[in-house]
Amino acid sequence: MKVLSSIKIGEDRLKALLAAQPQAEIQQVKDFSEKDEQAEILLTYGWDLKKETLDLFPNLKWVQTLSAGVDMLPLAGLAEKGIVLTNVRGAHKIQMAEHVIWSMLMLLRNGLTFVQQQKDKVFSAKPQVDEMYGKTVCIVGAGTIGKEIAERCSAFGMKVLGISRRGTQDEAFSKVVSPDGMSEVLSVSDIVVVVLPLTPGTKTFINASFINSMKDGALLVNAARGPVADEEALLKALQERKIAAAALDVFVREPLPEDSPFWSLDNVFITPHIGGRTIQASERMWNVFTENFSKYPDQDKMMNIIDLVAGY
Repeated sequence: MKVLSSIKIGEDRLKALLAAQPQAEIQQVKDFSEKDEQAEILLTYGWDLKKETLDLFPNLKWVQTLSAGVDMLPLAGLAEKGIVLTNVRGAHKIQMAEHVIWSMLMLLRNGLTFVQQQKDKVFSAKPQVDEMYGKTVCIVGAGTIGKEIAERCSAFGMKVLGISRRGTQDEAFSKVVSPDGMSEVLSVSDIVVVVLPLTPGTKTFINASFINSMKDGALLVNAARGPVADEEALLKALQERKIAAAALDVFVREPLPEDSPFWSLDNVFITPHIGGRTIQASERMWNVFTENFSKYPDQDKMMNIIDLVAGY
């Protein structure tokens, strides 16, 4: 079998892959712009694979992306050609959960104010700080990452509610509802955490109606994808303090333009889409691919096969 990778593969990882499939031919390429009739597997981060690209690989059977989100991939094109797509779901849950906890603490403990005080050499304990303990948090996207966040929130003494597409109950949550029942949980939540995948059904999911259902003065953490939020509605809610403060890791346009009004808000903690990035993350992502590669072509044993219609 022939594998094309647009991701650099280190020598140790290459050895591990070849140990799993000794007959494999693994070739690193700059991009997927040249036709290859033998290529059976593509390894990518997803951004460099378009629908028209698929025509260059008539023998393509499997695409592995080293990302959790697959919204950038040509899902319809893959479905039409019967190509299997897998991601690295689960490889980001630890760092994403820690990022959310950090973001919550930054907002609750007035972190931005103290950072500014340090810059200004001001030693003042006047700014108010709050606690996670006893708060109610609603996690929008009660999947693998959402559950990891829920377990950490519970350890801090929080009541944890969740929203998922089906509303399936999980022991990590006090209660999980479907979108039909989300007003009930949003209205009582002190903090709302968004970790939805980006699909046609979740675009602008965080809209004016959603925000109006939130408890007045609640906090928001968005660590999903930028287009999941209606930024105009979100900006208005922050300016009017309907949402007291927000930690935003993702935006519709990235990098966030210098003229974006979000930069000037004193109640917003901005990070540059780093929720899934840590030193350890890369190893976990490669482990998923190596495990899948060792099981290929037995799809029943491969993990993280994407439903190309649902988009996750």
